[in-house]
Amino acid sequence: MTGDQPLIEAFQSGDEFAFVSLYNRYKGPVYAFCVKMLSDREVAADVMQDTFLRLYENRDRLLKSSSFKSWLFTVARNQCLNTMRRDKRMVGYGDGIEDVPGDSTPVSRLEKSERIAMVSECLMRLKPDYREVLILREYQNLSYDEIAAVTRSTVSAVKSRLFKARRKLAGMLTPVMAEPPTKKTTVSAAVTRADA
Repeated sequence: MTGDQPLIEAFQSGDEFAFVSLYNRYKGPVYAFCVKMLSDREVAADVMQDTFLRLYENRDRLLKSSSFKSWLFTVARNQCLNTMRRDKRMVGYGDGIEDVPGDSTPVSRLEKSERIAMVSECLMRLKPDYREVLILREYQNLSYDEIAAVTRSTVSAVKSRLFKARRKLAGMLTPVMAEPPTKKTTVSAAVTRADA
């Protein structure tokens, strides 16, 4: 991936193809972030579109941003949080499950899909500030500095939040993963026990 600066400058000069190039480069990561934050593909697609609309409307602010990627994820994060506040609801679990390519058998695909569903459900049970740092680090591979810029906090605060988020997620997943396959324990029941 080449640097974003030439595309940003071309976009600011009125080159619509530069905007399309930026959109094509970042639509997947932004959408994936929104799906993980909201666990609803339809709402996530709307939030992604709103994020790029903000980019289009604020093209003059881009050169002032030290990192385009951080700026873009900050906008996406704010749009997600606004959506969560506006809806005042916890979104459904499991909508963010992605297809699992590459597995050879239907059984292995099902098992992997079930693990992804468990992680997704537990992820949605985390507080939004824990969830966002995990998603930005583990799914989007942002650096600690970039996450600090997106969340408007310090690197040490990001590291601390990430540590607590991983520990909380592990606490939720451990009882679920430890259950024998013959025993049908729901993720919700196991998480409730882990929270108790």
